[in-house]
Amino acid sequence: TILFLVLRGTNLYGNPPYHGQSDFVYSSDMDGPWRVQPSVTMTVVSFLNVEKYPPSLQYLLMTIGPGLILLSILDRRALSRGLGAIGKFFLVYGRVPLFFYVLHIYLIHAMAGLAAWLFHQPAAWLFRGAIYMNPIPEGYGHNLPFIYLMWVLAVLLLYLPCRWFAGVKARRKDWWLSYL
Repeated sequence: TILFLVLRGTNLYGNPPYHGQSDFVYSSDMDGPWRVQPSVTMTVVSFLNVEKYPPSLQYLLMTIGPGLILLSILDRRALSRGLGAIGKFFLVYGRVPLFFYVLHIYLIHAMAGLAAWLFHQPAAWLFRGAIYMNPIPEGYGHNLPFIYLMWVLAVLLLYLPCRWFAGVKARRKDWWLSYL
């Protein structure tokens, strides 16, 4: 985390500059070195706007560093007090991370198509493959509370399949199960 602050603050190394050659929807002219912007908010956004795909060194330092610190704090607390209901809930996902990851991609894709259909928004572009490379059509989108609701719903919908698969992994010791 400190290395992220040093590298990002000095713009020395670790985040590639934006080259402008792609039409990715998520790229912006703020990728690369951060710069002071007209407002404090936009300066903070510029500072935190690091390359996620492919992950830059600064992105990895910014995400993994605080994650490891939080994991250490939570692990110490769990050892001293026990997991509790919330800890046991999330432990299910931690036991089957790749299984969750693969399932969530298909589930979220299906949920996006269903939401587009229910809200009478363009949905055909969602089924052309590599949706992150297609421009988002006019009239498609949802507000942030809706996105958070879909996120929570996806996590809850995947709980039972993940719990089932965690049980399979606990009962069986096939070598390939350790990868899922």
